[in-house]
Amino acid sequence: MGKPAAYNRFVIQSVFEDMKTFIGFGQEDAENLRALAPVIRPAVAEIVEHLYQEISRHAATREALAGSEARAARLRQSLTLWINSLFSGSYSQEYLKERAAVGQTYGRVELDQRFMLAGVEFLRQELVGVVRRSNLAQPEAKLASLHKLLTLDSGLMLESYKEAYSARVRETERSLVQDKLTRAEHLAEIGSLAASIAHEVKNPLAGISGAIQVIRKGLEPDDPRRPIIAEVLGQIDRLDSAVKDLLLYARPNPPRIRQCDLDAIINRMLKLLGTEPDLQPVRVDYQSDRDLPPLPADEAQIEQVLMNLLLNAAQASREGDTISINVAANDSFLRLVLRDNGQGMDDIVRQRMFEPFFTTKARGTGLGLSICRKIVEAHHGRIDVETELGEGTTVTVDLPTEAPG
Repeated sequence: MGKPAAYNRFVIQSVFEDMKTFIGFGQEDAENLRALAPVIRPAVAEIVEHLYQEISRHAATREALAGSEARAARLRQSLTLWINSLFSGSYSQEYLKERAAVGQTYGRVELDQRFMLAGVEFLRQELVGVVRRSNLAQPEAKLASLHKLLTLDSGLMLESYKEAYSARVRETERSLVQDKLTRAEHLAEIGSLAASIAHEVKNPLAGISGAIQVIRKGLEPDDPRRPIIAEVLGQIDRLDSAVKDLLLYARPNPPRIRQCDLDAIINRMLKLLGTEPDLQPVRVDYQSDRDLPPLPADEAQIEQVLMNLLLNAAQASREGDTISINVAANDSFLRLVLRDNGQGMDDIVRQRMFEPFFTTKARGTGLGLSICRKIVEAHHGRIDVETELGEGTTVTVDLPTEAPG
């Protein structure tokens, strides 16, 4: 939860003096309050118990300020000191510090300030009842002074609450920024390393592939080594795909924007993937609006996004499932919705799904969705994912139909 904000006596003193002037709290009021002390002090224990019971009655205040017996005892002691100090007639720095501490506590435990104000009002009503039941001379003047002081108390506590709350927000923001910077540095280092490794692997891999294909050409059609050669080439293709993903993630090319036909891109992609093993057990249902506006985009990059998303959906689906793709024009953008009713994701996977190198698959680099998001954002678009474990996943991609100026 962190430490409370430091007590700033200069700020609190300034607020106190300004409010005293504004509401006209002076020496006469201090004398009136001192005169109330003999009447109030015998009733303090009962008032504290009433106030504690009121705190315990509300779930929010009960959870934040109550709890163990020791904590309850400390709360009762604090309330007793608070009430008694109201009638000391002396409102020094120590008095101001105590009021500031109350506001800091509320801010630290994240208890809404309305409960603090409600507590002051509840206390005022209790004190007014005690005074009215007494035989004290000129009670109205003394109650007016009490009302002024409780108003001052509320102002001081609100000011310190604001400081404590602001400090907590600033600390949270600092932590988030630091986390983002650290993460960005790590990803930059990983990206640089990945690019270096990919370049080192790419050329030898191409040489190995070429050599294996030469060997295959020299084999007879019925040579028993042909299936082995085919498996080796398949593994080389898989490695080549991983290397391409690493390079694409580490050093993405800026999109080359031109007017594209998204419907034609999708139809071409579906045709190219028609023999893909992952898509054989499922059915793909594609529908789109008529007369879609042209899309200013890098055709190859958009095709990469669509292929990644479709293959992810296919790998998450069961045999016989249907993957639906819908494209519609919405105001100044095209919306593509790809939906499967496969296994979906749990909360942990959902929170990390765009994280580079994170994957739940036995094979893969874990870069697919990261690359998709990079490409979509480079096109000034947006990608959203809705998923539920066992219920499937829906991916929505919005791409603007007007090129950025």
